[in-house]
Amino acid sequence: MMVRTARLEDTPQVLRLIQDHAQYEGGRATIDKCVLERLLQVEAPPVRILVAESDQIAGYAALTTDYSLWSGARYGHLDCLFVAKEYRDRGVGQILFLKVREEAHSAGCVRLEWQTPDWNCQATEFYRRNGAECLSKTRFVLQLDAG
Repeated sequence: MMVRTARLEDTPQVLRLIQDHAQYEGGRATIDKCVLERLLQVEAPPVRILVAESDQIAGYAALTTDYSLWSGARYGHLDCLFVAKEYRDRGVGQILFLKVREEAHSAGCVRLEWQTPDWNCQATEFYRRNGAECLSKTRFVLQLDAG
């Protein structure tokens, strides 16, 4: 299993994983093929999409960077980490997570942040095993009109 940056030809598999991820968490992904293709083609995309593959893509992770005024430093945001059902419990999530950590560190980030649903005990334990601590905050979302 190797981890690499997603390429244009990965669009159908990555889009399927994004949709499966949203469904797994009880949501619905609204990104479409054209938007994903644009993200995979731009010189400096706003999100770094990594895929784990052997014979096919087994999982993906998405990393963005941001800046914290509290620390005065950049941090990475793990927007998504998802492994296809048939590849779970095989270490795929671990290699994706380690690659995200490496990428964030290389980008000058001093920490990595993310969220996971509170009912996802398997993910919570995975992150704790990897040295993460859980910070209690309420997450808010406000949809903004695109027009």
